[in-house]
Amino acid sequence: MGQPTLDDEDPARGQARRQWLADVNDGLIASAGMVEGVAQAGGTTGVILVSGVATVLVGVATVAGIRFTEASDERDAHEALIEAERIRVATDPAAELAELAGIYERKGLSPALARQVAEELSAHDALAAQLDAEYRLDGPAAAVRPRSDAVRAGAAFALGALLPLLVGTVVPPSVRVSLTVVVVVVALVVSATFAARSGRTSVLRAVVRTAGIGILAMLITIALGSLLDLSEAEVEL
Repeated sequence: MGQPTLDDEDPARGQARRQWLADVNDGLIASAGMVEGVAQAGGTTGVILVSGVATVLVGVATVAGIRFTEASDERDAHEALIEAERIRVATDPAAELAELAGIYERKGLSPALARQVAEELSAHDALAAQLDAEYRLDGPAAAVRPRSDAVRAGAAFALGALLPLLVGTVVPPSVRVSLTVVVVVVALVVSATFAARSGRTSVLRAVVRTAGIGILAMLITIALGSLLDLSEAEVEL
């Protein structure tokens, strides 16, 4: 038996991978923009390092906070929907059974078979049957986990942000700007390729879109950095 491929994986897992890669890209682009702007302005390695660490910390806090809020809102809405459906099933099971049979009838089953399917599913777990048929939900076990989502998002952003910061602080100043651009573009191309394959979408479109955004962001910060002079700025490390 062959090993599973990206095309064979669970759609939810593929979506999680694409979201993780998007957070990595956010870190790459944000950090690269900072490195390019400060380097173009003549900032020293110390200035770039301090600015980069600040960018990473602020970015991680922002991304993790946003993801925690989104996941919490989704969880609350999920739980409210389940509770409302539980009340309807408990107070008027006949109406819910008729509704469930109607759903399967609209999908192509005969009225008699639709009723039979609805009855058998409801006998096993009426709430789960309703949630699956009406909302494509697996019930309470499918609830999202805000803290885990926040940690993953923050870690992904930090991972992406560290690459341009590392390049910007270890390479000679004479090639700092150009080499950072090359490394970041290559990283964005690789990330976009994996994301496109996971989502079964066009790799070319994903690469052009992702790399294009990154290049545009870096060009803007390089242009702005050209207007500044940080050559005399010092940082005590």
